[in-house]
Amino acid sequence: MLVTLHDCVKDLVNEGDHCACLELEGDTTANSEEQDCLYHSYKQLLRWIPSLKLDLAVDSEDYEVKLIMKDLNTAADSAHSDDTAGLKIAVIDWLMCSKPTPEPVLESHQKEGHGFYHNTTGQLICPVEYDWSNAQHRANIHGFDADYIVTTDSWPYFLYKNKWYDPDNPVKGLFKNNLLMQAFKYIFTSLSSANSENMVDNTDQEEGTSIEPLLKCQKGLSENHTQVHVAALLGMKSIKPCVIAYTAVQLCFALSSCNAWHLIHEDFDYVKFYKNILLFFKDTHTMQEKDKISDLLYWWNHSVFGHSNASVYHPQPVEKKSVASTLRK
Repeated sequence: MLVTLHDCVKDLVNEGDHCACLELEGDTTANSEEQDCLYHSYKQLLRWIPSLKLDLAVDSEDYEVKLIMKDLNTAADSAHSDDTAGLKIAVIDWLMCSKPTPEPVLESHQKEGHGFYHNTTGQLICPVEYDWSNAQHRANIHGFDADYIVTTDSWPYFLYKNKWYDPDNPVKGLFKNNLLMQAFKYIFTSLSSANSENMVDNTDQEEGTSIEPLLKCQKGLSENHTQVHVAALLGMKSIKPCVIAYTAVQLCFALSSCNAWHLIHEDFDYVKFYKNILLFFKDTHTMQEKDKISDLLYWWNHSVFGHSNASVYHPQPVEKKSVASTLRK
């Protein structure tokens, strides 16, 4: 959840080794986009589990290395499954508590009649290019009309603040939807904090931990989700794009009519959806674009952690502060 959506640890480690060998050989050949993604995920994995690199080096026996990677994959799959199972119930409960109450009633323990088969969930996952209030648009979506195919080339309304999309300013309100924030808090803090404005518990723990506590943390999710504060246990002190992307994928699936998790559901590719979100945060070319992304991440950080950690996204110009000026004297 903090590293990648679907890649296995073995692929990440192999790409890390591959890049290390190229560096030693002085090979400057450009990697493919897929290789770059794997290597970025590998570096994120080491960021959260700094001891992994040493563990893999020390355990020279192939069996031991495979066991470590298998345990990490198992823990990640367990956490993913727990999030998927829990969130699909929580999201429907939240929607049923909204006003006006959805009709017909949405059942939280089964997904038949959800997704585009219900007005409430349909308008949330509807692509922003289409008007869900338009009966013909709804009929075209239901009928898989060639001009109304739902793919990851369009953002769904649930990503936008108040489900409002401005075609003249498509970035306005993007990733500021309250339901998306609730889903994030449910996954990474607790069910109770998902119903409150801000995260109550903070931590001074450093980002990054050893393998064993991380495995215990992820495996413990399935035991009692509402009591596990994942962000605190993992030492998460700032919001990264990958956790926003992971939350969006989980929320999209929770709102859909699909009963079992698949990477591709009909024409909607969840892996591409995940990568598109990461690309939105990464693909900045001007200072203005970078500032907007920084502001968006600051908004997330402030919404989750309150007033702490503000300097992560908006560092002050320390050279203009009193300490720097007096030291220069």
